Amino acid sequence: MARKISAQDIVQEEEGTPAREDSQRSIQSVELGFRLIRCLEEASGPLTLKELSARASMTASKAHLYLVSFRRVGLVQQEADSGRYTLGTYALLLGLSALRKLDVARLAREPLRQLSEETGESAYLAVWGNRGPCIVLCVNGPRPMPMSLQVGYVLPTITSATGRIFFSYLPRADTAEIVKLEQVEYLARDADYGEPALLRIAEETRARSLSRTDSLLNIGFTALSAPVFAYDGSLAAAITVIGPSSGIDASLSGRAAKRLLAIARGLSTQMGWSTPE
Repeated sequence: MARKISAQDIVQEEEGTPAREDSQRSIQSVELGFRLIRCLEEASGPLTLKELSARASMTASKAHLYLVSFRRVGLVQQEADSGRYTLGTYALLLGLSALRKLDVARLAREPLRQLSEETGESAYLAVWGNRGPCIVLCVNGPRPMPMSLQVGYVLPTITSATGRIFFSYLPRADTAEIVKLEQVEYLARDADYGEPALLRIAEETRARSLSRTDSLLNIGFTALSAPVFAYDGSLAAAITVIGPSSGIDASLSGRAAKRLLAIARGLSTQMGWSTPE
């Protein structure tokens, strides 16, 4: 008896992939259809069927079949007046659901380990808490690290590389109370952390997406810190590498800084952030 030809067989034969009696056939069909979803995601606006099929490298007739199914489940919607396609309501709900489940500390475990291994220094991740920047994840390198820099430790906002990331990127209202208290403390030590100095630090930090301190928080140690952004562009965390001033490559254009920036940006991408052009 002749075998009945299914829609999956047609899709595979058009793609040049032999049809097989196993689950791989269906997986390939789904992957093919999601080319259309990816194209809609990357597009700056709605697309016509012709534009969409061309970007997905498939025929218009095949693209239309996929789009009919995607419309039925809400992944795609079609404008009534123009007939153009865009992502549907369910695609938005899926994205929001995924974002709610993101855990920056969980996502940062492997990148933090890589940063420590590649630089030969200790690295940690900090988030903003009710008392300032708090270390939530730490990977010790082969060289000594200050004993105070452990999970749960709250860093100063003004004099730590990590704290300066938060001061520079968070809304000023979020940091104002803590910064004011620290300003009073450092004023008593004759340290110049008045408003002009802090604004200059923030501008320099944002300009290079990097903060550096040397022997401010811990004598003999240099720290480099970079921002990690959430999907909406807000600051999610700061990732920091720290080591003895005599050993760490502390140049803002050095190997440690480059790896730190690359890993921070990669983590931001995992958080749903898109690099501005």
